[in-house]
Amino acid sequence: MKKTFLILSLLCATVWAAAQATVTASVDKNALTLDDELTLTVRVSGVSGNMVMPQLPSLPAFNVYSREVEQNTVNDNTTLEFRYVMLPRFAGPATIGPITFTHGGKTYKTAPISVRIYRTAQSLPAAPKANRTRTVERADPALPPLEASLANQAYARGNENYFLVAAVSNKTPYVNEPFTLAVRFYYSQPFYEAPYQKPSVTNLFMHSASTAQGTQAIGGTLYRYEEQRYQLAAAAPGAGLIGPASVRYQTGSSPLSAFDRLFGGAAVSEEQTAESAPITIHAQAVPTDGRPASFYGAVGQGYTLTAAAEPAAVEAGEAVNVTVTVKGPDNLKSTGDLMFPSLAGFKIYPAAPESGSLPSANGQPRGYKTFKTVLVPAASGVYVVPAVKWSYFDPKTKQYVTLNTNPIQLTVTPSTKTESGFNFAEASGAPGLQTLGSDVRYLKTTYAPEPGALAKLAAWKNLNALFLGLLAAGALFASVGRKSLAQKRAYAAAKNALKKAPSEEAVADAVSGYLQEKLKISTGSLPLKSILAALKERGVKPSTAEAFSLLWQRLDAARFAPSGHGAHSATNLSTQAQDVLKLLEEECK
Repeated sequence: MKKTFLILSLLCATVWAAAQATVTASVDKNALTLDDELTLTVRVSGVSGNMVMPQLPSLPAFNVYSREVEQNTVNDNTTLEFRYVMLPRFAGPATIGPITFTHGGKTYKTAPISVRIYRTAQSLPAAPKANRTRTVERADPALPPLEASLANQAYARGNENYFLVAAVSNKTPYVNEPFTLAVRFYYSQPFYEAPYQKPSVTNLFMHSASTAQGTQAIGGTLYRYEEQRYQLAAAAPGAGLIGPASVRYQTGSSPLSAFDRLFGGAAVSEEQTAESAPITIHAQAVPTDGRPASFYGAVGQGYTLTAAAEPAAVEAGEAVNVTVTVKGPDNLKSTGDLMFPSLAGFKIYPAAPESGSLPSANGQPRGYKTFKTVLVPAASGVYVVPAVKWSYFDPKTKQYVTLNTNPIQLTVTPSTKTESGFNFAEASGAPGLQTLGSDVRYLKTTYAPEPGALAKLAAWKNLNALFLGLLAAGALFASVGRKSLAQKRAYAAAKNALKKAPSEEAVADAVSGYLQEKLKISTGSLPLKSILAALKERGVKPSTAEAFSLLWQRLDAARFAPSGHGAHSATNLSTQAQDVLKLLEEECK
């Protein structure tokens, strides 16, 4: 019996709660012109469970331009606000009939609303003189500081139809500490042709982060706003300036209705400008006390550090790619490059770092920075890449934090590859040389027969000497001419190949081909030191030899640690190579 009574009591309570639902309707103005818009708000409170949209009556005097709904739920009781933006169609009195809402088997109706539509603003009745003292609303103290600042600025300007406000999340950040700038354009009336100009910055890095839309009731009037957010960081200690953002907008001014103006086009008023106030930032330098050598400028919280090697087992002379990745707040692009620790027995080729953005976390932009290093082992063995350190400054605790990667073990086996080139440095000792044949032929020792008539002509020594001299001069001229032409062709071919080089490897091939054809220097079999010595023998100046050395080291590094910039890097190397070959062409004997 008690159980039955309890069930009945709960059912009655549910029915009673449903019976407590209330539905009201209101408009933001009762007098408007054909250029205005009317906002109808239907408020439903004291309901729970699944909801249905209110049923609007016939509205011959209006066209519904947009709809939106806002819901708030407390203790399973939901309050809904349905807002309808309507454009008037013709002048005269108009009535918004009862709006119906069905919930829990009951139908609710609102009271009719009467409005008056005028053709022009001059026809509107004079508003009663109100008390000039206006109570300024304040934002909810529970709001985050950035949102509260924007809302309070908007409350202070609630007597304007259009305005722009801006605020930052931190006015005293540390250098490179990320903070947010938000810019909002508020409007309570329609507008047209409104280009936006973002603020300029001084001593700050800035990039776009996100956009948003929203509404805010100010003094009983519903404002809409468009919001643009930016991520900023100070570049150096001292003052930083965020200039004003601006919106140039035009408001309606036409004898046509707003509906006809929207779809048929009409004249508009002169252009007006809304601007936000400038903001000054005071950036702080990170402390020098306790700053670790592994600090590269990152300031914030939530960073992570990882490292990986691919492959972990190679032969001597093969490349191992070591990748170190940092993830955290989206301010890593401006941080310094990681210094990779030295490792005995390896040649180290660091590549250009890469940075980018990651999906936001808790509304905060995040990013990454990747450092790639190529290790080339000289001999076999088991090696350990030591832990890499990377530090950041935590602005909340005002302490430096150092992250460490795990050590990486590398296994290097003896090389199974054979060199295809010939090492001229070992040629003097004769090992490895193979005799292929002989080009020396001995003279016969038998006597020649008695000379004939032609042989006797050879006795004319003077004429014979002149003929032989002319023949030798012609041969020498032809030889020199062929050599000079071949050398000129070598330079022209290398220059043409460099201009069209699609990759760093193609640049290296063009330079090697020039040295082989022009100077008979084999870059495939000689170390850099021997190549430089050969260039010196041919009269190359020390400064030019140094330029060639730097070029060759860049080409050598590009084989193992590509920059990742593709054609852009190849173009830079090609330009440098053309300059060096031009000097070699002018100086070589």
